[in-house]
Amino acid sequence: MLTRLLLICTFALTACGNDFKERKLDNLDDIKAKLAFTCAYEKDHLPALPAEADILFKYARFLEKYNTQKQDEGVFAEIERLYRIATANGHYKASINLQNGMMRRYLHGSSTEMADWAEELIKTNIPAGYFLMGLYIKNGSAGIKKDPELALRYFRKAADLGNPDAQDYIGKKLAPIDIAPDVARQMRQCAAEQGHGGAAIDLGVDLQGDELFPEAVKVFQLGVMAGNELAPSYLAGGFKAPPPDDPLNYLALEKDDERSKRYEAIGKMLTAYYFANPKVPDLDQIVPLPPAKLPKWDGTFQWLKEYQAKVAPEKPSDELIAKLAKAKGLDPASGMPLAQLKKAEVAPAPIATTTTPDRVSLGTLCRTGQLCPEAGLWLGYFEGQKYSHLLSKGQLMPSIPASIPRSNKLAQWLKGPEKMELAMEWQLEKYADA
Repeated sequence: MLTRLLLICTFALTACGNDFKERKLDNLDDIKAKLAFTCAYEKDHLPALPAEADILFKYARFLEKYNTQKQDEGVFAEIERLYRIATANGHYKASINLQNGMMRRYLHGSSTEMADWAEELIKTNIPAGYFLMGLYIKNGSAGIKKDPELALRYFRKAADLGNPDAQDYIGKKLAPIDIAPDVARQMRQCAAEQGHGGAAIDLGVDLQGDELFPEAVKVFQLGVMAGNELAPSYLAGGFKAPPPDDPLNYLALEKDDERSKRYEAIGKMLTAYYFANPKVPDLDQIVPLPPAKLPKWDGTFQWLKEYQAKVAPEKPSDELIAKLAKAKGLDPASGMPLAQLKKAEVAPAPIATTTTPDRVSLGTLCRTGQLCPEAGLWLGYFEGQKYSHLLSKGQLMPSIPASIPRSNKLAQWLKGPEKMELAMEWQLEKYADA
């Protein structure tokens, strides 16, 4: 399973600022978002990875995994170097992670590069390439003109090729009762089976609202295995056997206190290590669904043991890095194109301005989930309402709370609108010291 790209409703997808480049994109006119869906798994559309580049990727991924909290810029520079060289040598996972890191602003590069890499993925029919390009088109980012309808076709193409993020996204679009809820369920089921925890939760709640309890329980179990922090709470509550008039917790399960406690323990672990993208691959050895009997359990988790062991993969040698970089005309020390570095060397010195060095311009745009590039007052607008935040440099750009009507009418009546945090665009209005 690929590293999860992003969560559409809670993470930002556009880079701060713009670097526009005119592109001729395939309009995908044969793709219709509402057509019947046949489940496809992403793994069936992925080529073999180049062995030497994979050594660089695995080591960079290891560094990235353990630098999430420390945020060491030197480590991020090494991660970017290795991802860049691996990407140039045809490693699609490195390309995906590199673009994801740039969207989240802890890796650096131009928006034109991001779109170039997405196009390269599309040329080799990598499902995530269509998904990433859809994000860029949807948000008018990575130097691409904004076009929501075209973006939807790219998302649907990615979903048809098995990309679980795209299946989850299109599922949300089709879920309303007056659009295509049956297709939405199929997409969410397909995404959940591939380890997409968010899709599992959405589908589970939908099935629970329609009183399809056995199906909902199985899907929530998939959500737990995928590492979704909310999923264990549904099953922990369900195994407490609440009455049918408790629509939030009732799942038509027999009371089982031990199962409930184990799900609660899983939920605590997932919450404590959310930053490291935890999973529960050994779920059926901890708390299988009935009628399977509960096995003995020592209270440990396979994922947590491996994470705490911190066993590093093979470190790529300087010789290998130099070889792969040279083959693609890259600087071994940075992973940047040599031609670009030489061009920078001969470029004339910039004309002095009154702008403070390393300070971004007023009017700079960023979106939820990105790291704030400048301390100051940031403004955003959503449905005519203005929001403002005083933010520090390096702080995550905030989301805004919203109440979204549920697609299922019974669930809407029983539970009311769904509370969630939505991403939005923020603009730098004033510097902190102004």
